[in-house]
Amino acid sequence: MDAATIAQIASSATNVLLVLVFGVGYYYIYRVSQKSLEEMRQDRVSGGRPQVIIEADYRRLPEIDLVVRNVGGGPAKDIEFDFSSTIKSSTGFVLSDLFYLKNGMDFLGPGGEIRCLWDDLESLEGVMKEEGLLDGIRVTARYQDLSGSYFENSWKMNPLLYEGIRNADRKDMEDLVLAVEKLSPEEAEPDGQRSESSEEYEQAEEESESSYGESTNESRN
Repeated sequence: MDAATIAQIASSATNVLLVLVFGVGYYYIYRVSQKSLEEMRQDRVSGGRPQVIIEADYRRLPEIDLVVRNVGGGPAKDIEFDFSSTIKSSTGFVLSDLFYLKNGMDFLGPGGEIRCLWDDLESLEGVMKEEGLLDGIRVTARYQDLSGSYFENSWKMNPLLYEGIRNADRKDMEDLVLAVEKLSPEEAEPDGQRSESSEEYEQAEEESESSYGESTNESRN
């Protein structure tokens, strides 16, 4: 076999290899594009991917709320929850036996939430230590979007991480409104201590009434 024949065979083999490479690359691109189109179609049907979580909400410390939230962009259906241990308060109330936690939920829209008071932090710390839950409680949420795609999330809730925290007693607008409503007129404006603005207002009102009376008398005359 001479060199020309070998070169011809090598060229043919190279061409076949290039065709195979291009064919595999095209097939891969096609599969990726089809998958992207399918995901877009599912997102359009389902309205977006849901993400259902259960968390201990510490925004109202020392009180702790147990909150179910859908933080995703689409609605969730056929929601189920599993807990590694019973969730209960210091009064003995078992939150994990609540109907929507024990039997699941049919639907939860995006941004939707269900809130339930769990306990105050100090009392809950004692309960969890007594139950041996030093590592917290593992929560698993299983659910589907509207197109039937299945999702599962799992994480831990551990209020003991906040043991010994010092709470700042902050007053909000609601507290201010309640404080003002409790004030009697005498407390709000003691005798002999009315503001100058109030006296000026009354004086202006008297002058206005006087001017109105004079103009009325002139019109009658």
